[in-house]
Amino acid sequence: MIKLKSLIFEEKTKIHKLVSNWKNKKAQDYASKLIEKYGEPDVKGGEMLLWEKLKLVDEENYKYKVKKVDKVYILDESIKHSFPAEHIDYCYSVLKISEIQAKDGQSTINPKLVGDFAGVTGSIIIDGLKGEATARCGDLIANDVTLNFVIDCINGNAIPTKEEYAKRILETR
Repeated sequence: MIKLKSLIFEEKTKIHKLVSNWKNKKAQDYASKLIEKYGEPDVKGGEMLLWEKLKLVDEENYKYKVKKVDKVYILDESIKHSFPAEHIDYCYSVLKISEIQAKDGQSTINPKLVGDFAGVTGSIIIDGLKGEATARCGDLIANDVTLNFVIDCINGNAIPTKEEYAKRILETR
């Protein structure tokens, strides 16, 4: 039997016991959805869940460009910002990028490019010594768009501008 309520209203997320004590509702809801989709995380902390070597399952209307990430973690936090639109961040995706792997203990990514990323959005975190890029957004789709933007810029296939980044993010919304 179909519940009339489910036809009218979006089903409410069932909060998983691992995050039932979290303070930030959006992070709590999204973490519960990820547990349902990907299973229990590899690392479970009081205010953090972490999945390692995660193969992303395409969304109904979105096909991931970066199919496998090294880490996905959700923090019990609420980072508000307004670019390219008002939203809250709590979801992190980490990807090792071969083109920026350190050599002899030295970062190989162009420092100007790191500065350019910082000028685009605070949601791009580059670790030149680990050769990793981290995207911090409100969901895995925005993280995928962000990581793909980073890869395209590193490979010279895109210019790291606010306009280009905003266009890519807003196309998915």
